[in-house]
Amino acid sequence: MSEESLKQVAAAITAKRTSLTPEEAKELAVRAVLFKKERGRVPALTAHDPWERRMAEGATAFMRFRAEGRYVEQ
Repeated sequence: MSEESLKQVAAAITAKRTSLTPEEAKELAVRAVLFKKERGRVPALTAHDPWERRMAEGATAFMRFRAEGRYVEQ
């Protein structure tokens, strides 16, 4: 396995371990979008900055929750 594939596996495992509520995930996903607009890249789960990792976890959890149907559209 290459280093890149190991990083992807580690990121996937980390994403599943998060204990965020759907509301927290949604808020962090919004902040991740702002991060992308400001910096030109998405937050990384493997970043050294804890805040960037938290935003990445939130965005990943948001996508997972949305796919599971936890968000009801009004």
